[in-house]
Amino acid sequence: MRTLFLSAAFGLATLGAAWAQGTTAQDFVNQAASGGLFEVQSSELALQRSQNADVQEFANQMITDHTANNEELAAVAQAQNLTVPAELAGPHAEMMQSLQDAEGDAFDAAYIQNQVTAHETAVTLYQTYADGGDNEALVAYAQKSLPVLQQHLEHAQGMAGQ
Repeated sequence: MRTLFLSAAFGLATLGAAWAQGTTAQDFVNQAASGGLFEVQSSELALQRSQNADVQEFANQMITDHTANNEELAAVAQAQNLTVPAELAGPHAEMMQSLQDAEGDAFDAAYIQNQVTAHETAVTLYQTYADGGDNEALVAYAQKSLPVLQQHLEHAQGMAGQ
């Protein structure tokens, strides 16, 4: 399981930079939506499985913030006639599977590490798109969303002891 987790995390981290370079509006929406769905679904799982109050508090915050952000992304994307995926894709799906296989303290550690990885990827994606995206409405959305994603990353890194 650790190998699956590490390969998914590595895949997501390396894809983050690749996604961000030359990202079209639809590519950005696809990756941002998958990341947002991962945040909500993995955090819902954390509320079910974790006994750690700090993990539960963080998970609640992720559900609240990313549900709102996902709704905003969907509204902007639909106004731009872009399709918003409704399922996890690629590395996000792999990371979710690794979380579903984890239990107890191993779950908490995997959840927090996945949060760090997912937010590192999201910050790279959003920052790069905000700096040079091909759709003004999505660039504005990325710029608006970026500070919260950076705060989430810092919080997750602190919980991971990084």
